[in-house]
Amino acid sequence: MVAPDTRPDESPPPAGEAASVGALLRRLREARGLTQEAVSLETRIPVGSIRKIEDNRFAELPGEVFVRGFLRAYARAVGADASRVLAVYDDLRGPAEPQKTSRWPGLFLIRRPRRAGLVLAVLVFLAILALLFAFVYRGPDEETKSSPPGPAPREDAGVAGDAGAP
Repeated sequence: MVAPDTRPDESPPPAGEAASVGALLRRLREARGLTQEAVSLETRIPVGSIRKIEDNRFAELPGEVFVRGFLRAYARAVGADASRVLAVYDDLRGPAEPQKTSRWPGLFLIRRPRRAGLVLAVLVFLAILALLFAFVYRGPDEETKSSPPGPAPREDAGVAGDAGAP
């Protein structure tokens, strides 16, 4: 007989089988006639991860957030109550431990730039700016420096008839 607060497809596991999340989900999947591949297509969970869930090898999955998401999606795919499946998982897993180390150390490590690099970049920028300023605002050409100061002689100064011409 099934307890009044459970659905028929969520009956407790047989006495010889431990009440595990993987066994529960496997029984529900098989009761609906679904294959692991069909559940994988519906949930977009890789088949290898479905096998790990059914074998209760949660430590081999990417992380706690992924495990909980996979369990939630798998439960929906087989028609189970996702919150109930997560409750069973939490009961079997025990108290949550904070993750102390990353599986990929250094992958998300943010390195602060060194101050020496910043100082060097500023100095190079200032040097380029000084060269640009010197090139644009250079003094008079060398040719004009060697000629004597004063007005240049006019070529037509010796012609007398040009003074009154329009």
